[in-house]
Amino acid sequence: MSGAPDLSVREAVDRWLDHLRLDKADQTVADYSRRLKHFVEWCESEEIESIREVGGWQVDTYETHRRAKGLAPITLKNELITLRQFFKYSARLDLVDESLPEKVELPDIDADDEVSDIILEEPTAKALLQSYRRGAPGQHSRNHAFLELAWFTGARLGGLRGLDLDAVHPDAGYVEFRHRPNQDTPLKNGRDGERAVGISDPVAEALRGYLGSERVDTTDSHGRSPLFTTNHGRASANTIRTTSYYATLSCRFGDCPHEYQQESCDYYSVNDSSKCPSSRSPHQIRSGSITWQLNRGVPADVVAERVNASVDVIEAHYDKADSVTRYQKRREHHLDKLEDKKDDTK
Repeated sequence: MSGAPDLSVREAVDRWLDHLRLDKADQTVADYSRRLKHFVEWCESEEIESIREVGGWQVDTYETHRRAKGLAPITLKNELITLRQFFKYSARLDLVDESLPEKVELPDIDADDEVSDIILEEPTAKALLQSYRRGAPGQHSRNHAFLELAWFTGARLGGLRGLDLDAVHPDAGYVEFRHRPNQDTPLKNGRDGERAVGISDPVAEALRGYLGSERVDTTDSHGRSPLFTTNHGRASANTIRTTSYYATLSCRFGDCPHEYQQESCDYYSVNDSSKCPSSRSPHQIRSGSITWQLNRGVPADVVAERVNASVDVIEAHYDKADSVTRYQKRREHHLDKLEDKKDDTK
C-alpha cells in the first residue's frame, strides 16, 4: 500500500463520492451516500480510525449487524453492492487489500423481493385521469398536467423536472428530454437519456391548460424557462415528488378506500399526502406506466426507448403483469405461430 495516505473511513467515502460526481447524476451519488452512511457510522462506533483497519472480519461483522436490523432483502443487497463498489475503488488506490471487495457477500434473494410491488395500477390511473379531465372539484392544473405527462411517458422524476418550455410541443405531440448536468438538470443516463417522446391529445390538452393558467411565468438560475415552476423558479425534486403524491390521492375520483372523510382527512393536503397509503411516488407512476405500455402491446424495445431503460431492466424490474396477463399477451401475439394448421384427419 505504498504511497497511499492513511484515510479514515469517512474520508475515503467522501473521496469516492467526489470521484462519482464527475459523471454520475446527483441523485445517484445521493443514493450511494445514503447507503454508505450506515457503514461509516458503524465504523466510527467501533472506533475504526483508518480504512486500512477494515478487513474480512470487520466486513462480516458489519454484514451481520445490518442483517439484524430486519431490512428488506433488496435494501440490504443494494447497500452491500454499494459497499463492494466502494471497496473496489479503495483497493485500486491501495487504501485496502485488493481481496476486500470479494469478502462482501451478497445475499441471495427471491425474484419477488427484488423490487417493490407497489405501483400506480392502470385502473386507478385511468380513474384519476378521467376525474381530472372532467374537472373534478379541487382540481389543480399542475397536478393534472404532471400526472398526464408522467403516466403517458413513464419518465423519471429528474427528466420531468428538467423539462423546459422550448422542449414541450403540445401541438406537435411530443416532448424532449435533454441532459444538462451543468445547469442542475441531468438525466440519469447522461447523453444516452436524451430523446423525444410522443404524447397523446389528452396529455397535450392538459399541458395547454396548465401553461395557460397555473404555471408561474419565471426562469431558473440559468435563465431557462422550466415547465414546472414555483415562485422561486424551477420546481425542486421534492416539489415534484410532493406533486406526485398529492395528484394521486385516490379520493379524487371516489370514496376513500381507508374510510376517511376528505374534508377532515389529515392526508388530504400538499404536505401530508405522502402519508396516504393510496398516494404514489413518481417512481411508482413510472413502474405502473411501463407495465401499462407493455400490457397494451407496445413492444418492449419501443417502451425501453420511450422510458430510457434497457429491455432487460424493464422485464426484470418494471413489468408487473401477472401470469394470466402474460399468458394472454403471449396468446394474442404468438400462439398462432405454434398452432398446426394442417388437419391430419382428412
